Amino acid sequence: MNTRGYVHGYGTPEQERLVVQAEHWRHRLIRDGTQFEPDTRLLEIGCGVGAVLAVLGQEFPGVRLTGVDIEPKQLEFARGHLERSGVDATLVEADALALPFADESFDNVWMMWFLEHLSDPLAVLREARRVLVPGGAITAIEVDYSTCRAEPSTPAFEALIEAMVHGMAASGWSDAGTRLPAWLHESGFENVVEGERPFWWHDEDLAGQANYAAEVLESALDTLAALPGTDEEELRVGLQDLRSLPNRPRAGLGWVVHKSMGAKPVSGSASTNQAGG
Repeated sequence: MNTRGYVHGYGTPEQERLVVQAEHWRHRLIRDGTQFEPDTRLLEIGCGVGAVLAVLGQEFPGVRLTGVDIEPKQLEFARGHLERSGVDATLVEADALALPFADESFDNVWMMWFLEHLSDPLAVLREARRVLVPGGAITAIEVDYSTCRAEPSTPAFEALIEAMVHGMAASGWSDAGTRLPAWLHESGFENVVEGERPFWWHDEDLAGQANYAAEVLESALDTLAALPGTDEEELRVGLQDLRSLPNRPRAGLGWVVHKSMGAKPVSGSASTNQAGG
């Protein structure tokens, strides 16, 4: 699987940020709109440090969790994090394009902030469909970085977002959230729920969300600063502007996320004939 360069890196600070990020979205994205019965066999593809698996295991006791990731450093961290979280999960080092599981091994597949880093999301989605039982469901969550906006904005903030869009496009898909529903259709899923969720934060919610967004963007700063035409100092000013946004009157910050869901056809009629793009 070609991720074309993970923009955030694999250092310990980034691993810890991913744990904080999963907790940040525990109720707003992971728990909200999700239902799993005990004994559901759930596979998270691109499980990384096990942050989302830990939340899923705590929120849905009795679910049988499996996670796969291609990076051993992430899985090593995940084992410790899951143990500390009191969550049992099977972790497997594997390529998302060639999952080491038989057909129809899982009832549900979960992906979060994963497809945006891939060169061929459709191939990964088709492989996910393969390991699902007929009628099994997929949940995929992605953002579109170009939808991030602030009021009032600044030139440095706009430059920061533009750099993030270019950086994600160079290493994957900056607009994965917007593309996600179509990707699910093209890879053979049916009953696709687009799950568009526009977020707009203001008043007492703004400080936490501005800090969260700044942490995400700052984690990719080294990669963004190396892009042609970018000015690292301007990017750092953009981060300062973002963090100081809550101090401005009538300020707001927002972006659009898709929590899209689909199902593997029961008949199999759409299983292998969908070539995708």
